[in-house]
Parts: sequence; C-alpha cells; structure tokens
Amino acid sequence: MNTRNTPRTPVRNRIASHLKPLALSVLAASALVASLSAEATQFGVRVVNDSGKPVSGASVCIGLPGNFKQFGALFTDADGMARVDVPNVPLVVTISKTRFSGMRISEPARGFNLVKQVTLSDGIPGPRCRAGSTTAGGPAIAIDSVDVIEVADTTTLNISVSGAPSHYRVATTDAFDGARWQQYQPSVELPLSLAEQGQIFLQLRRYEEVSKAWLEARSTVVEVRLPIAAR
Repeated sequence: MNTRNTPRTPVRNRIASHLKPLALSVLAASALVASLSAEATQFGVRVVNDSGKPVSGASVCIGLPGNFKQFGALFTDADGMARVDVPNVPLVVTISKTRFSGMRISEPARGFNLVKQVTLSDGIPGPRCRAGSTTAGGPAIAIDSVDVIEVADTTTLNISVSGAPSHYRVATTDAFDGARWQQYQPSVELPLSLAEQGQIFLQLRRYEEVSKAWLEARSTVVEVRLPIAAR
C-alpha cells in the first residue's frame, strides 16, 4: 500500500475508527507537525544597553542553526526594536553591534507573537550578525542634513542621506502616531498641517524583501525646526 498517495482525509477517518496500520499513524503525526510549523507568528527583540536605554542600529539575525539569517537580518530601530514573521519552529537569534559584546540565544517554538527584551553589554566582540550585508543594498541609513526651503506657500525638506532609503515619514511627535510611511524622495513637500508647526520629526527606512523575508533598516529620528515667525 502506498501511504504517500493516500488522501489526508481518509487517513484521519481511519485513525478515528482505529482501523489504521502503523504507517498511517506516523503519516498523520508528520502532517500535524508540518501544519503547526506552517503557522506564521511574529518574533522580535527589543535591544537595550546596561542602563536600560534602547540600542538603535544593532544587527539582528533570526534563523535556524544551519542558517542564522533564514528568516531575517535587520537593524533595530530608534526604539531598539526588530521584528520578523517566523514559522512555529525553534529559532536561533544573533544580536551584535560595534563596541558591544554580541550574543546568540536559542528560542523555543511558539504559536504566538512575542517581543523579547535583551541586553547588550559593553565588551569584547562575541557572535556577530552581519545585517548590513543583506539589508537593502548595504550600510545603515544616516540622515546627514535637512534643509528647509520656503517658497510662496509651500515648505519643502531637502534631505541629504547616506544609504539607500525606500520610505520616509514625518510627524509632530517622535512617536509618529498615525504617521504613514511614504515612498522616499529627496525633496519632501510638507502638508499645511505640518508646515505650520514649530518643529517636526523625520525618519527614513529601507524596507525590502530578500530571500522570502522582509528586511528593514531605519535611521535615527531627526528633529527639524521650521521657521514660522513670518507666517
């Protein structure tokens, strides 16, 4: 009897009626494990230093023992956060940054979303995650300067940046509540609701799909002061 060609539903019926051979029982168990593994959840880390402050720009690799970048290799954002979608399987997580002691931890399979806080301490280098070599074409994003240009009734930000951003967002607070990521362009014309503020906050990111995983790198948050005295 060829169990591989046996439809899954008949196999389950036979299990329920206790009329199955041993081979069918093993097949059903394997199918159950595969089904659980296929259910994606989200795993992330919040990286802090010894003082409990967020560590931005840390490299985070999330994968398997044979491939540490299997599910993602990305940088922490300004809040020290990095998250990816993963299957319900045991994970290997590597976290590192220059001048910090790198770490590699094992995480069990979980069927729910989780963000785990980890602490990077100063010290000699340990395990390394090379997120910069795989995310969006190279180095991390750094905002070098922002020039505010006012012409007639429009206010434009001319952004000079190192790296290759794909999106930007602006808001009145550094929490960016309700602010949506927009397609990046070097010159950003502000809507009136933002142009009338005394200051705004700007952040860039690089976000792309690489090897079936979404990878993200974010710049630090920059405060931009706007000249409103003439209005």
